[in-house]
Amino acid sequence: MANAPLRVGFIGLGTIGQGVVHLLEERGIDSIDIVGALVRDPTRPRKVEIPLVATLDQLLALRPDVVVEIAGHDGLREHGPATLRSGFNMIAVSVGVLAHDEVYQALLEAAEEGGTRMKVASGAIGALDAIAAARLGGLDRVTHTVRKPPSTLLGNDTPPLSAPQTVFYGVAREAAIKYPASVNVTAAVSLAGLGLDRTQVEIIADPAVTRNQHEITAEGSFGQLRFEVQGIPTDENPRTGRLVAMSILNTLLGARTPIFVG
Repeated sequence: MANAPLRVGFIGLGTIGQGVVHLLEERGIDSIDIVGALVRDPTRPRKVEIPLVATLDQLLALRPDVVVEIAGHDGLREHGPATLRSGFNMIAVSVGVLAHDEVYQALLEAAEEGGTRMKVASGAIGALDAIAAARLGGLDRVTHTVRKPPSTLLGNDTPPLSAPQTVFYGVAREAAIKYPASVNVTAAVSLAGLGLDRTQVEIIADPAVTRNQHEITAEGSFGQLRFEVQGIPTDENPRTGRLVAMSILNTLLGARTPIFVG
């Protein structure tokens, strides 16, 4: 049925997944139906009420139209290939794990075998469509500067900083491996543009900031692009911005919207 709700399955139900459910409830959206979530312990109480399952087979048996990965790098590594190979399209958030070539190849081969696609969510950033378009005409340079509170990058046990400190400078692949909980955005920007080995990344622990800041610059035959986001972290997990859940919901809504921008 053309007007049937979009059936969505979650891999993971942490801060992001619960944020999506809350947004659906707050806005009274009935065009999306969360049919279930794969979690490690279905018996543990959650703040949202959706069906919980313990295995991927149980989730896929619910016949979702699309599966959304929001379980962290291990979740995408463990369940992504089997989901794609089984004929289910995916939206993925934890794309920093694609810095590991074996994971990238496993997902690629599974999608080809299953005749499926995995969309990388824009998550806490924007401008991915512009960077991807600019790549077709020739990109010369893409840089990504990440600025976060020290506790987010270094942990609460780190001695207080009195001034900003660069904790990483190099290419995106190395950044994604060293800071897996903080730079999924960097991987997404890299995959849209020059790739993980040609995108320059600087990660700064800054005691003066309270928001997760991302500044993207790109140069090429199209001209120049600069994009900046100062994202408010979620209360539950300061590494995750509120925009991530909004980004996922917007992507899902696009599948059921006659005219969609984004």
